[in-house]
Amino acid sequence: MNASRNKALLAIIAVLLVSNIVVLLYFVVLKDSGKRPDKRRSPMTEFLQKEVGFTPQQLALFDSLKQRHHALIKPLGEDLSRSRDSLYSLIGKPAATDSSLQAAAAVIGRKQVVLELQLFDNFRQIRSICTPAQLPKFDSLAPSIVRKMMIPSRRFPSPKKADSSTLAH
Repeated sequence: MNASRNKALLAIIAVLLVSNIVVLLYFVVLKDSGKRPDKRRSPMTEFLQKEVGFTPQQLALFDSLKQRHHALIKPLGEDLSRSRDSLYSLIGKPAATDSSLQAAAAVIGRKQVVLELQLFDNFRQIRSICTPAQLPKFDSLAPSIVRKMMIPSRRFPSPKKADSSTLAH
């Protein structure tokens, strides 16, 4: 009885060992085989490749445009956020007059214009790397892409920023 028990335990250990080796080989072999999707690709990159038909060379150009665009847009977005914070910091202050609110909102509007024009210029640059055959597809889909990009997140504020129990319904 003791010998049969040892044989069963050895069989279980052997099965577990073989399955671990198979799983390890699976991940090592597939890691560099290109069968797994590239998780670093943005939805825009995927869209340009699948829907518009960008070549690897066009995607490389797009990636450099994207990096430059993000470098330009990040400080503009941070500045816009600070301006919004300034406007909303006036809530509850007795010194907040209509003219001070209008002035703070106008600052936000001017900064938003700069961001919108930068986005438009970025799309124009992306369009410039399209082939003549790709232009109709890009032109027809660009407005819907921008709309999707501009849809605000529907997530609730994080607990650090606001307590959901204090939000007005």
